[in-house]
Amino acid sequence: MVVLAGGGGGVAYALAGSSSAAGTATTTTTTVTTGTVQATVTTTGTIEPKQNDALSFAVSGTVTSVAASVGQKVSKGAVLATVDSTMLQSAVTTAQAAVTAADQQVAAVAGSSATQVAAAQAQLASANTDLANAEASLASASLTAPFSGTVAAVTMAVGDVVGSGSTTGQKTSQSTSQTSTTTTTDTITLISTDAWIVNASVGSSDLAQLKKGMQAQITPTGATQQVFGTVSSLGIVATSSGTGTSATFPVVIAVTGNPSGLYAGASATVNLVVKQLSNVLTVPTAAISTVNGQPVVYRIVSGQRTKTVVTLGDSYGPSTVVTKGLKDGDQVSVPLARPGGTRRPGTGGGGGGAGGGFGGFTRSGTTG
Repeated sequence: MVVLAGGGGGVAYALAGSSSAAGTATTTTTTVTTGTVQATVTTTGTIEPKQNDALSFAVSGTVTSVAASVGQKVSKGAVLATVDSTMLQSAVTTAQAAVTAADQQVAAVAGSSATQVAAAQAQLASANTDLANAEASLASASLTAPFSGTVAAVTMAVGDVVGSGSTTGQKTSQSTSQTSTTTTTDTITLISTDAWIVNASVGSSDLAQLKKGMQAQITPTGATQQVFGTVSSLGIVATSSGTGTSATFPVVIAVTGNPSGLYAGASATVNLVVKQLSNVLTVPTAAISTVNGQPVVYRIVSGQRTKTVVTLGDSYGPSTVVTKGLKDGDQVSVPLARPGGTRRPGTGGGGGGAGGGFGGFTRSGTTG
């Protein structure tokens, strides 16, 4: 959905409907100002840590220690948990012995036929590969943090049996009468708390206006202070939440810096700035009328309404850019919403008219 915000001028809406009762004020006065106007695409999203990894053991074994706890801050390389490494150490010892034997065989066949030398060297290379694999497995007996962050979840405990390369293990519980085995997911979830993203989505009509690098204004639910970011990726494959729902496209926003008050899983409103003009003169869109085919506003001069022809730029919802005919500080008359009146969206179109650009609210009809 496109939302348009004006940084200058007053905020008012046009009317289409009956006039007010006699004696009731039908207009108000606002001051023309210079400021910034924006056209934005507004959506909602979920705040997530930039890094969010569910860590599991790459080797089989029984968990012997769990050092991590939920909420704990850890540094990169910190040991979070370990499995029994007895068999893994034995495999390293055996592999080292095989390398020694193969190395001795290479020395023994020195000066022999090329075939014998090649065979001995191939055996040594294979033994070295086995040793490297065994040492890597032994190192994997310690589950370490791949980055500095905060522990978000721990679903493993001492005594759990984990499988090689799998996050699913076997948790065995014993009582005086029986032993039961249940499947569990043995992981430690680590999240970054110094880098954040917002996962959002937009419809196809809004997607066409977006591109990577665009600025984003992010307001977490319940917060009064905005944080900022930029569009880091735009999805090109639509997703749908169910039958009859409109397809949407994923948008990822990278939050700038490391602002405080962000929490994983919290929702946020996101304004994606698709166009911005700074230091422009604006008036309330509702203040603009058309007389003899020309856009006019009614300035207040010495307490009197004075018709003034203006040249218009783009319309940004409640505000329209004026490029000629007014100056900063001028006061203009703006119609009030009256009984029986309705507000209607403008027809959009190009800049240069009261309804030009981005489909802002426009004033209905003409005034003499």
